Amino acid sequence: MVTVSADKFVDDLQKECLAHPALNHSYLKRFEAKKVNKSHVKLFGEQYYCFSRHFARYLAALVAITPDEASRAPLIKNLGEEYGARQEENRDMNPELTHPAIFRRFLRSVGIDTSPGSLDAIKPLPETKLFVEKYLNIRYLNYIYAFGAMGPGTEYIVPQMYTYIREGCRGAGLSEDDVLFFSAHIELDVEHAEGIKDSLLPFATSEDHQELLREGAMDFLDARTVLWDGLERASKF
Repeated sequence: MVTVSADKFVDDLQKECLAHPALNHSYLKRFEAKKVNKSHVKLFGEQYYCFSRHFARYLAALVAITPDEASRAPLIKNLGEEYGARQEENRDMNPELTHPAIFRRFLRSVGIDTSPGSLDAIKPLPETKLFVEKYLNIRYLNYIYAFGAMGPGTEYIVPQMYTYIREGCRGAGLSEDDVLFFSAHIELDVEHAEGIKDSLLPFATSEDHQELLREGAMDFLDARTVLWDGLERASKF
C-alpha cells in the first residue's frame, strides 16, 4: 500500500469525519430541521455543559502528551482562547469571556440555574458520563491517536455540528445573544481546526501514523454517536 501525502491524507480524513454517523445523527437532524422545543434544548444544554465545561482540560491533556514543541503551539493558543484571550484582538484572558461562561449564558436563556454550585447538581446521562470520561482520559493516549481525536474528530466537525444546533435553538425561540456560544465556535473552530491540522501534518507522513490519526478520529466520533443516542432517548421525541 502506497502512503498518501500528509496533506491529502488529512483532507480525506476530514471529509470522512463529516460523513460519519455522528454528524448525520437523527438527533442533530431534529435540531437542523427546527423540530425541537425549549424543553429539548434545555436537556441538551444540561448534558452538553457536562462535556463543554472541561474542554480546556482536554486541550491541556493533549498539550501535556505532545512531545513536539511546534505542534504544541496552536494548542496553547486554543487554550488561551478558551479563557477569553484573543491574540488577533490584543485581548488578554477574561473570566467573563471564558467559553464555559458564555455557555452558561446559553443555559440561563433556557431557564437553567447557573448560580454557584447549582450546575454541579446536574446528573449526566450514562452516555454523557462515558463521553466526558473518554475525553478526560486523553492524557493516557498515544499523542498521535489523540491528535486525530481532538483535530479531525472534534475541532473540525464543530462548525457543521453547531450550525445544526444553533438552527434548532433559534427555532425554539432563542435570541442571537442566547446562541452566541455556538455562533462564536462556528467561526473560531475553523481556525482551530486549521491550527491542529498544521500541528499534525509533520507526523502524518507514514502509514502507521496515518492509521493512528484515523483511528483516534473515528473512535471519538463513535463516542459522540453514543452521546446523541442517549440524548435522543432521554428527549422522548
